[in-house]
Amino acid sequence: MSEIFFQINQFNQLDFDSVFKHVESLGGHLLEPTVSLCHQCHYHIPGYTYYVNDQLWMIKKCKIHGITTHMLERDYTFYKNLIYTDASFTFTKKSILTEVTDRCNADCPHCYHIPDNKTLDISIDEIISRIEKWNQGDVDINFAGAEPTIRKDFPELVRRVKERWPNNALGALTNGIRLADKDWLLEIKEAGITALTIGLNHPSYLNNETLRKKQLQAIDNCYELGMMTYSIGYTMASLEELHFILDEICSNPWTPVHFRIRYGSDIGRYPNQERMYVSDTYKAIKIWCEKNGVPFEDIPGDNNLYHTMVNVNGKSVRVIQWCDETDIHMEELLTGPYCDFVSDGVTNFLHQIIRRDIEKNQGIRLPDRPPARYLMENRFNVESLEFKNL
Repeated sequence: MSEIFFQINQFNQLDFDSVFKHVESLGGHLLEPTVSLCHQCHYHIPGYTYYVNDQLWMIKKCKIHGITTHMLERDYTFYKNLIYTDASFTFTKKSILTEVTDRCNADCPHCYHIPDNKTLDISIDEIISRIEKWNQGDVDINFAGAEPTIRKDFPELVRRVKERWPNNALGALTNGIRLADKDWLLEIKEAGITALTIGLNHPSYLNNETLRKKQLQAIDNCYELGMMTYSIGYTMASLEELHFILDEICSNPWTPVHFRIRYGSDIGRYPNQERMYVSDTYKAIKIWCEKNGVPFEDIPGDNNLYHTMVNVNGKSVRVIQWCDETDIHMEELLTGPYCDFVSDGVTNFLHQIIRRDIEKNQGIRLPDRPPARYLMENRFNVESLEFKNL
């Protein structure tokens, strides 16, 4: 705990006396120091978590904008029962996402990357040069976008990166539309792609039957060609979509490492939907399973404030709720996957997409660098797999 206090106080002194008094006046109990972001000036700022009325909250103080409080989880009992280990899911432990295009062939409502189809893609040489800055030789390299497969030279990009780092796993985050072409999928497999993360979503999400048929064909193609499907993901615009999603997961023979179900959050294009927490979706899934006689159980490990793992009918499901700038709790993000979406250091994915949204979607210059504690380069030399003890 002293290490966290020291690093927090290095960049912004928090008046802990005022924090203690404020939390005490609410009848709350302090838990741990952390780092968050000011949602007005975007600086990294110190904070403290506490619980009150069985809810988890954060109190944080910006030297410009003062003290604010934000709920992190409406069910503190649920939160404190999460198990913080990553032993079963080491794939993301040293996984780096790097953007290779700003263009896309879809228009997803909750995408953190608002596409720009008028831009030119950066060159393969630029991408390789960027990867060389952070690749320590033992990381999984993942191509992200917007939509990485929209690059006409994507097979060549895969070949070049594989030639440069033959021992590294190569993956791609994709909506799967391009993968409906089996010959093209085979081409990128032979070029060196080893795993795919496919965003599928509810049929109403894109509201395009033709594109969804291609996505379903893409998944079938992956299994036919023996491509590893790391995850198949769903983003919900409402909990009403959950029933169809769970039916589809349970009724199909798909066997990714895990499925992903998340509710939208205030990053990128946000439709002003209600605020949700991991416990909300978790409980809705559990209720659905009980009503339909579907086996449900918690999966030990790989949990944190922003996602938890469950088993639904024998299939692993990661229940996700992204944080935003108001409620990011950096002590929960001392793990991969990591990203280089902004140029001031490789950090956790959620931290990066928030910073990317500020810089690229809103056009605001990032005012500071993240504390060294949260940089990838300072996490990989830690032997322990326990989040809380890193």
